[in-house]
Amino acid sequence: MFHLAKILEVVGPEEKGSKFSDAAAFAMLEMWDENILLFRVAQNISRDVKPNDYVLVDYSPIAVGGAPVPKHEVTAILGEAKGKKLWQKMKEYLSQKRKLDGSNDTPSREHAGKMVG
Repeated sequence: MFHLAKILEVVGPEEKGSKFSDAAAFAMLEMWDENILLFRVAQNISRDVKPNDYVLVDYSPIAVGGAPVPKHEVTAILGEAKGKKLWQKMKEYLSQKRKLDGSNDTPSREHAGKMVG
C-alpha cells in the first residue's frame, strides 16, 4: 500500500549544523488526505527529492515487536505530470467522500493531530 504526497520541505545531513546517523534525508509531506507528516526518504533517492515533488510513501506492513506497522518511507518520486494528475484525482475523491458523509473541508478538533489512513 502506498500513499501519495507532495514534498513541502527536505531535511538532509548536508545541511549546515545538522547531524544525522546516516545519509538518509527526511521530508515534510503534505499527504493527499491533508495530513502533514515527516518521513524518512529511501537512501537511494534522498539526494533527488526536492520541495513540490510528488512522491509515494510505502505503507507496507513491517513487523515491529511482533506487530505489523506501516513502513512509512518515501520510496518513489513521480514525474510532475503524472504526480499532478494523481493528486487531482485523490483530491476529487476526498471532496466527494466529504460531501457524501456530510463533513466539511476543515479538519475537526477531535481529529487534529491524528493520523488518518
